[in-house]
Amino acid sequence: MSLLKKLWPWFAAALSGSFLALCFPPFDHDGLIWIWQGPLLAALWFSDPPKANWSRWRWGLLLGFISGFFFFTINCQWMIQTGHVAGTLWAGLAALVAFSLYLALYFALFGAFAATIGRWVIKEPDKSRKDLFSQSIDVLRVAFLNAAAWCGLEWIRGIVFTGFGWNGLGIALKDHLLLVQFADVIGITGYGFILMFSGIIAFCTLARLGLEVKERQRLRPHVDFAVGVAVIMGLFLYGTTRITEVPKDSIDLRARIMQLNIPIEDKWSEDIKVRQDIIFDYRDLTRTFVETAGHDLILWPETCIPGLFMLDWVQEYFNDHVLKGDDFYLLAGLEDANLIGESATQGGEIYNTITLMKGDTSSYQSYRKMHLVPFGEYIPYRSKLPLFEWIAGGIIEEDFTPGTSYEPLILEKGGHEIGIIPLICFEDTVARHTRQFIRTGPQVMVNVTNDGWFRESAEPVQHYNNAIFRCIEFRRPMIRAANTGVSAFIDSRGSVFSRKEADSFARILRDDETGSTFIRGSLPANVEIDLNPPVTIYARIGDTFSITLGLIALVAVSTRLLITLLHRKAPIEKSGY
Repeated sequence: MSLLKKLWPWFAAALSGSFLALCFPPFDHDGLIWIWQGPLLAALWFSDPPKANWSRWRWGLLLGFISGFFFFTINCQWMIQTGHVAGTLWAGLAALVAFSLYLALYFALFGAFAATIGRWVIKEPDKSRKDLFSQSIDVLRVAFLNAAAWCGLEWIRGIVFTGFGWNGLGIALKDHLLLVQFADVIGITGYGFILMFSGIIAFCTLARLGLEVKERQRLRPHVDFAVGVAVIMGLFLYGTTRITEVPKDSIDLRARIMQLNIPIEDKWSEDIKVRQDIIFDYRDLTRTFVETAGHDLILWPETCIPGLFMLDWVQEYFNDHVLKGDDFYLLAGLEDANLIGESATQGGEIYNTITLMKGDTSSYQSYRKMHLVPFGEYIPYRSKLPLFEWIAGGIIEEDFTPGTSYEPLILEKGGHEIGIIPLICFEDTVARHTRQFIRTGPQVMVNVTNDGWFRESAEPVQHYNNAIFRCIEFRRPMIRAANTGVSAFIDSRGSVFSRKEADSFARILRDDETGSTFIRGSLPANVEIDLNPPVTIYARIGDTFSITLGLIALVAVSTRLLITLLHRKAPIEKSGY
């Protein structure tokens, strides 16, 4: 076996993972999302294991793992920036490698499936074949099974260990709004099926055409390709209908986002002067706009000021210096606590919260973050696994406590009660969490986040891209208030452009000259809120589509295992033993 023949499957797997990473920021070559799987499929289907005693599933497991490791290492390279918090970039690099090794397991499982149950064997054209459509049917079968397995694995990835469904295949289509409107039926995870299904059909079509030309045979019917095209056309037609819909009855919410672009080192600083500057900056910027322009809602980002909301000086700060009894709502990301004694070290519970106030703090509403980030807001099994405590205990001295309430916060405007769906940090990337807040009546999603942990990397943009799809899935607008990164207003179509304004501009806070979103400033907008928004199919049934496909793939695996087991027992039964 030549060296090239030995190595090409390994390179092909790595190439597929790299192509997939190029579909997302900072590269954004989203056209590759239709073909990225080609090299991996070629390796899984057309190469032989390097050792005679290796089974095909083991070979597929390895190739899939290589592809996944390359994807996540490139795609999540922003994790290295967390090393600044730990004091050394080596810690960030170790986190990236460990993270990628874990997430690559999902690609490995897909590889094992595609190399066995989902394997496609190309057949040479046969002039005498009466059945002209058998190869197309076989391709459709293979495409469906593999796409179902991929979709199910994407869903599982978003569940296990609190879940990390980050950058599923569908996220790459964020700039193609006509194509992604069907997310209000199947969710963005369901797009993993559509893109894998279409990509496999395209790969098989090219392989069949190549063989037909090579063998100088008459071209065979490619019904499978026609089905793939029909699926994409169906998405376009559905998207055209949805994207042109206009609310029959709506109300505008005058809102303004405050983004101070505070470095993470300053937010954690023990220097009194640095802390005071942060507090005064939020006050001054807010009062400037409150006194010169009418606003219904002012938004501050996650953990915006250094101090627990329950403390007397924090209450006085809001009452006497920020709110001053004026007629506007302030929504701020704050830390709060139920303490035993005078400090967290003496016991009690600390929460990452969104707090909504108007006039003063006497009747505030609060949401406590529920979907906490492991090793960011708490250390899993801290008391049982001393290694975790040793690794991260110096950074996370006390664990945050998760909240328990899925009740929206309420803002009153023009005689209407507008429900605010509160989402903190990565919660706006978790559809199953957001779904619990959906109610009838007017609603707006609000995300407060602090992406300063990752500095000027691709993470804030990737975070924003993932959040867009909550608007489409649930047909609710979103306001994103970031300490730094991407602060924006997104409508129920997933667009940052207003439907009402003739010369609408992208409602994203960024520098006019450089386009950078890592800036200090504020962003105003009128948020159109549907007074009678639909409760989408996805809001009603959640990830039923993806779960069903995953179960179909699981049944296929179980059936294959059962058949294999029966074949192994057959000789023993025949021999009488």
